[in-house]
Formats: sequence, structure tokens, C-alpha cells
Amino acid sequence: MKPEELFKQALLHFKNGQTEEACKKLSHTIEIDSKFEDGYEALAVILINQDKISEAVQIIAEWLKINPNAVMAYTNLSRCLMRQGKIPEAEEAQAKAATLGWRQAAGLKPQAEPAAVDNLEKIERFKKVIELDPADVLGYFSLGNAYLDAYKKDLARQTFEKAVQVDPEHSSSYYGLGQAWEALGNKEKATEIYKQGITVADKKGDMMTQRKMEARLRTLKA
Repeated sequence: MKPEELFKQALLHFKNGQTEEACKKLSHTIEIDSKFEDGYEALAVILINQDKISEAVQIIAEWLKINPNAVMAYTNLSRCLMRQGKIPEAEEAQAKAATLGWRQAAGLKPQAEPAAVDNLEKIERFKKVIELDPADVLGYFSLGNAYLDAYKKDLARQTFEKAVQVDPEHSSSYYGLGQAWEALGNKEKATEIYKQGITVADKKGDMMTQRKMEARLRTLKA
């Protein structure tokens, strides 16, 4: 059986609450094809949801061996590190994911149509992450950024607002939400969100994100 067919069966098992069977099918997909990245991603997400963080990290490590530039591998690694309380390492992994995403997008800029296709692919990928785990703040954060890249401003706003609802202490989501409000031309709302985000970032010691929002506030006041 092809890995794509097994993958569809695994997702159906997962939606029906048959998590163990889903994991078996997903493991089988990457046994059949060691380069089948959807299998790694879905398996890692399910393991994270089950709080089997060490197992998820092992799967992600194998994933990165076959594709060291896998954006979603670093995104999910960030989730694992966050669960382990390794906040600086988690934010570093998320920054790596963002950098890889930007570089991939930049490589497509000379050809407008492929760039648009790439954005749509990212949007669908992050939607799938959220479908697997509706409480995944990094999934919403990444989807919000993908919407911004695709100039879908209001969808970006809605998604970042959801991220803040899911995790009111995720300071980077406030930064994204502020950017979305700026893109929509609402400077007052952007200012309000940045101020909230700065308070959150200050409490967490997230200096990098705090400085970004402070810089945006200075620009808006100029």
C-alpha cells in the first residue's frame, strides 16, 4: 500500500479516537518511504498531544535527517521544547522555522505565481496542524504569519486573535496581531495590542519580542 493511502487511513483513525492505530499506520508510512514527511509531521503532532515528548523529539530528529530545512519540523520541535519548559530553546527553534520559511519564500519571489502557490501550501499545512491539535498556539501563530505573507490581512488578524486566546502568554502572537492590525490600517488597535504584548513579554523575559513591539510603538507614534 502506498504511504499516501496509509496516511489517509491514519488521519481517519485519529479523528475517530483510535490514536494507537493512527500511530501504527503513520509509523508504517515512514517505514515504506523514509522521505514521506507528512508521516513524520502527523506522528510527531499526535505524540505531542499525548505528552510523549521524548518520542516526538526522536521522530522530529529522524525527520530533520532526511530534510534539515523542514519548517514544520522546527515548529514542532519548538512545541516539544516549550512543553519541557525550555523556553529560550523553544523560541530559537521557532525562529529557525520562521527563518527557513522566509528564505524559501524569498527564493520564489522572482516568480510571482510560484510564490503565491507556496503561500497557499503553507496555509494548508498549518491548517492541518491546527486540525490535529486545536490548542496548538504555534500552529495558529504560524498560520497567522502565512496569511500575512499572502496578504490575507483579516484572516491573519482572526488567526492571531485565536492564538492569543489559546495562550495569552505567547508574546510573539501579540506581535503578529499588532502587525495584522497595522496591515489593516488600524494604528490605534495595533498600539493597544503592542502595549499588551510588551507587558506579557516583560513578564516572560522575552526581550527580543518585547524590543520588536517597542520599536513598532515608536514607529506608530512618530
